[in-house]
Amino acid sequence: MARQGQKYLRESSIRVDSTSLRYPVTELVAPDPDRDGFSSHSRSSRWHQQHGGTGVDTEEEYSRKYVASQSSVFHRSSTKSFPRALLWRVLDNRHILDLAPCDLTIPDEIPPSSIELHRLRIRFPSPIKPSCVTFTEGYGDDLITIDVLTESLTLYTFAFSSRTFTAEWSRRPLAEWCHVQESAHFNLRPPHYMIALPRGSLVFALLDGGLMKLDRSQPLADDYTEQMFSDGSYLASIKGMFIWGSGDRLRGHPNVSANLVVSMVADPASSILITASVSNVLKLWSLDTLTSLNAYDIVNDTTRAQQPANSKQLLGIEPSTLISLIKVSHTTGYVATYCPLGDDCFKLWRLDVTTEEKTTTTKATLTDVLGISLRPQTPDENAIWMIPDFVLDYSGRIRNGGALDLWILWKSNKSSKIHALFDIPTEKESKSTLAWESVRSSAIESVTGGNGWVYSANEDDTERFMRHIFQPGVFSPAILETVLPIYERHYSMLTRSEGNEDVYEPESSLRERVTKVVGAAVSLQPADTNDGMDYESYNRDLQQQWSRFERLCVELSKQGYEALSLTRDPSTRAVVLVRATTVSLVRVCTGLEYAETAGLRNTISLRDGSVSSVGTTEHQDVVLLGALSVFRKSLPQPVISDFVVALTEDALTPPNFSTGDRMTTIYDSCLNEQISDSAIDMLHKRLYSITDLEGALDACYGELVSLTGTSNFGRPALNTRRHLTRVGTELLSSAIHDSTMSTYQALIDVLLFLIVFAVDVSEEFNADHITLYDKFLRVFKTTAFLKHLSGTVLDKPSGPQSGQTLSESDLLSNSVNKLELSKNSMDRNSFVRGGFVLQFLYSRFSLGLGCACATDLINSGGSLGVGKAVEYSMSNWSISDQQHAAIAAAGALVASGYVDESMPLLQFLSVDGLGCYARGRVYLESGHFDKAATFFMKGTTDLASQPLTELTALCLRDFVGMDAAGVSIAAIGSGVMRLSSHIADLLYRKAAYSFATEFVKLALDMRDPQVGNGETDKLFTKAFRAALSGALYDDAYMAMTNISQDKLRHDLLTEFINTLCTSGQSLRLCDYAFLELLTDVEAILEQNARSTIDLHVPFAPNYYKILYSWRTEHGNYQGAASAIYEYVQRLRSGLTRASLDTHDSAEFNTFDIEVTQGYLVLLNTLACIDEKPEPWFLTRRADLDAGQVESPLKKPKIGGPTADYGRQKRVLVKLSDVEREYAEELARMEAILNRQLAAIEA
Repeated sequence: MARQGQKYLRESSIRVDSTSLRYPVTELVAPDPDRDGFSSHSRSSRWHQQHGGTGVDTEEEYSRKYVASQSSVFHRSSTKSFPRALLWRVLDNRHILDLAPCDLTIPDEIPPSSIELHRLRIRFPSPIKPSCVTFTEGYGDDLITIDVLTESLTLYTFAFSSRTFTAEWSRRPLAEWCHVQESAHFNLRPPHYMIALPRGSLVFALLDGGLMKLDRSQPLADDYTEQMFSDGSYLASIKGMFIWGSGDRLRGHPNVSANLVVSMVADPASSILITASVSNVLKLWSLDTLTSLNAYDIVNDTTRAQQPANSKQLLGIEPSTLISLIKVSHTTGYVATYCPLGDDCFKLWRLDVTTEEKTTTTKATLTDVLGISLRPQTPDENAIWMIPDFVLDYSGRIRNGGALDLWILWKSNKSSKIHALFDIPTEKESKSTLAWESVRSSAIESVTGGNGWVYSANEDDTERFMRHIFQPGVFSPAILETVLPIYERHYSMLTRSEGNEDVYEPESSLRERVTKVVGAAVSLQPADTNDGMDYESYNRDLQQQWSRFERLCVELSKQGYEALSLTRDPSTRAVVLVRATTVSLVRVCTGLEYAETAGLRNTISLRDGSVSSVGTTEHQDVVLLGALSVFRKSLPQPVISDFVVALTEDALTPPNFSTGDRMTTIYDSCLNEQISDSAIDMLHKRLYSITDLEGALDACYGELVSLTGTSNFGRPALNTRRHLTRVGTELLSSAIHDSTMSTYQALIDVLLFLIVFAVDVSEEFNADHITLYDKFLRVFKTTAFLKHLSGTVLDKPSGPQSGQTLSESDLLSNSVNKLELSKNSMDRNSFVRGGFVLQFLYSRFSLGLGCACATDLINSGGSLGVGKAVEYSMSNWSISDQQHAAIAAAGALVASGYVDESMPLLQFLSVDGLGCYARGRVYLESGHFDKAATFFMKGTTDLASQPLTELTALCLRDFVGMDAAGVSIAAIGSGVMRLSSHIADLLYRKAAYSFATEFVKLALDMRDPQVGNGETDKLFTKAFRAALSGALYDDAYMAMTNISQDKLRHDLLTEFINTLCTSGQSLRLCDYAFLELLTDVEAILEQNARSTIDLHVPFAPNYYKILYSWRTEHGNYQGAASAIYEYVQRLRSGLTRASLDTHDSAEFNTFDIEVTQGYLVLLNTLACIDEKPEPWFLTRRADLDAGQVESPLKKPKIGGPTADYGRQKRVLVKLSDVEREYAEELARMEAILNRQLAAIEA
């Protein structure tokens, strides 16, 4: 991580024309008001179909298709929306607006398999005006409103939902997604640019210096209002429309006023608009009254504020970012203003908004916070620099009032740079100085020629250049496809006969074409001495041709270096830089990256605003790494290349000799007589300033141990199941690659120094030399492994179609040379060929291999969160122990659904508790429950007694990610009871109920004596649910009766009874004693019977009959008679005269039989009651009128009063009453049958 006391930051970038954004494209054509037509269609996600069949042939075509003239990222306010971030780009000479989702993660609530991201591309009939693309929300959580103003002064409004970007476009009427509007005001008062307000409102800056607000009730509504802002008088707002009002016009721009607004920000919460004009005037406006509230000079220059507008030194008329606003409360915010004139200074203001209660008048004021200007320093003096964008952020790190962060974007004609000013106090005298921090540019923008490459002496020029050109993130396929025909036209000897066919073929085909074309530019000729062939001239010419091709790629890629915007994600507070062809995220440095970022810093005195430069020499490890880097660069490149080859061989080969002998061998074979005395003297001179050399080396090592999975790395918080998107996987892989390469280079410098210092300088070995070499060599080994994973591009699947997804011996082995993938393993929806190996792994195993925690860290907080995600991911990959590495890989595969592919990894597991647990987890996911239970049981005792280590928690991280947060971490090493309970949860989740019951029994048998009743009840509850789900009713009954809590036991009793009844096992109720639960059982059955709405549902349990059987079994014949009588009465009340006409004869006969059977059962039951003069029973009967249908019954409370039951009344029924009703029922049936017979005879 970054050094204490100073932030070390760098960018991590991805190319927009790279693999991550190859989504299916929906192309829409905006309607032309003159022709009133439109069309829309969708194209395939394949590279060649997406971009047409003719390919990219020329530099102009590449610029038109890929290089944006305007671009930024729109962040939605809702963290639950997806996509939350949209990358918008203006392409094709400002005729196309391209929209692409660029979220790094997918929210927990959205299954990745349920979505397929899409891009949206809208073509306009006329060019888009600069700074006239706006995005808003407010009409619903899922609706995005996009307003675009074209050069023809036509305002297009589009309304899209999230589904537009997550599913295939379905053709809809134009009015449902697009609205076209042409304002009459624009003919008289042309607009300059616009900003958006919530709920569809727009504010236009007009060329005559005025402002206009457009309000709409709905984004696509025809009803809208246009209102002009006024600064105090009506004539002042319209004088620019007339000739006599042209006194404030700019020289050379007769239609532009000196009061032209070139920058605006709005605070919708307090209805305040802040504008900056060409004349350096900063104004506050009310969005409610559209009047001016206050005016200031943009940098608080009172003298200049009093000058007339047309006599001031004026700003440029192009729309620009001169204001940035951050709100800290409803009435308070902070504003940063920038003036590019003179000293290029920033001013920090506090915005206070008040509203008078009586008049509801809003007042807004700006107060200079620091009293000084914040002057930035240009990145260097070699170019002309300007600041096109900046962002103000509220950090709140300082207690008294909080603090602000200012991010500024520098841009020159060659490159761009981000500077940051952290912890700006919001009160005077809080700090004495501030320091501008520089953000190191990404590796993409730092692409240069082949100088400084590390290569083997045995590697030829073609291999070396191909390795560099096709290195991940260096050149995109689009760049190579553009350069290839250009180079072939000017340098190649091949006659191109096939033309430029499908340019977006797989990367392997592209690699072969590049090799063929460049190689054909050189021919092997005989030597002048006629002594064989002239290989020396051939190699020299070939290297020259490769240099030309590589230089063409570099020059073309520079077209995309122009910085366009700097934005901040309001949710994660991450800072995003958008260039013409790349998107970069600022992150904290990891590993030894800080050594390349450290340097001079410009400080600002808060007393007088003076600027000075200070170095970072207070950190001795930074000085050491800088000195070692200079020492390495002083040696010949072939010497360093041979040294790296020997060092890599020493790290990956099992040692056969002592460390000292190996160090001597490397020195003798690579460095002996290759190091000059001047280089040694220069190294000594640079190291003199380091007072504690050993401490500096320990500091370097301390930055690396977190990348090796040691105990120094904190335990991660496993509380997420987020997935990385394609953009997230590529960005994370790119960041890991950048960090790995920096750390790898620094480790080469340190190991080179240790060998030279021990062999050449000291001329003798000691324990410190050997110990330090062994420590750094172990880290170099894991870093080399990371370098391979993050620096290898997957051209195409190389394994057999029926092979395993990953080679079990290569996946996490430290001596990995090649990662084999089967054709079946390629998932086109999550991975596109041509990406990183790490990107593929993260795409395939999005819950594993560091992604589960990395996504949580990415979403946790800005640049620090992304840096932590990189560090955590690198630490996950750097586990050197084979057992733990295999467990981590198996967990990642299982968590991603590749259970069969995880099976070969089991051979790397030991038979201890941890190995058995991992085997059980894999077998459990594969459905082999018997094997899973066997291994779980075998390893339970050992694993329950093992202390939980950081390495164990790390390698089991993916298994834990499939469970509830913290379950495995808490169970392992916490005793047999807790571990067995956890295993039972796993088995229960996979419906292995019988095995889950056995492990809960084990947990109960092994529970600690001090365990309380509450935790014991939880175990019994778990045993009950597992046994009941597995139809182990006896075990479920025993678990239920052992629960001590009355309410919980009653709830489980209800669940037990309902399960038995619904599964056709109601007769088993009579097999259990229930003891003190007898009354509850009868009450539950009675409640279920009376709660039944429809008594004729097929296959549903008849609780009246079950209740009758229960009472009969327990000798309660009067209660049984009451149950069956109530059942018969409900059957009879459900068949009214109105319902008779709706029943056919079959249903009617079935119904009658059920009623008569009920009466017969009732009569038999009454015969068992010995009462004089005749049997009787109490029951509830509905008091219904003739022909009335009984309403649904109200659910009674168990043990509640009888009045709670529906609209029924309690009555006494005797045997004679039953006999009378039975006779009436028979008579009714006879009448109906006679009527049916008469109908048949007729």
